[in-house]
Order: sequence, then structure tokens, then C-alpha cells
Amino acid sequence: MAGAQPTASCQSYWPSPYQVCDEIKDLYTALGGPAGALGFPTSAQQPFGVDGLRQTFTGGAIVWTPATGAYVE
Repeated sequence: MAGAQPTASCQSYWPSPYQVCDEIKDLYTALGGPAGALGFPTSAQQPFGVDGLRQTFTGGAIVWTPATGAYVE
């Protein structure tokens, strides 16, 4: 699963213990990161559908699939 191991494309946002990675991180950063409407990460990336990923934040969630890219759920 993407995000299971720390990589150069992941970012931590203290005090949350969860990293935000790859395309989800790119959208999260563009939306203001923890200072934006989504707030801090509340989970690690989880499988979504057949080949996607989903990560929750205090103010919502971001989903990524190969077909759609990253979007706010």
C-alpha cells in the first residue's frame, strides 16, 4: 500500500502521527495543509475501491484513484 513506509514524497504534520503522501499530499498542500479547511490528518492512507487510496482529515477526506487523480470527497 502506498504510504505504508516513509518516502521522500511523504510529509508529517505534527502533532498528527500520520504522514500524507504522493498525490494526496500534493492536493492537501495546495489546499493549505493543516492550516486549510481539511485540518490535520486523522488516519493513514487506506485502500479505496479497486486501486485507489483514501485518507481522512479533521475536516474531510481526500481520495485518489488512477482514473480521477486526487479530489476532496
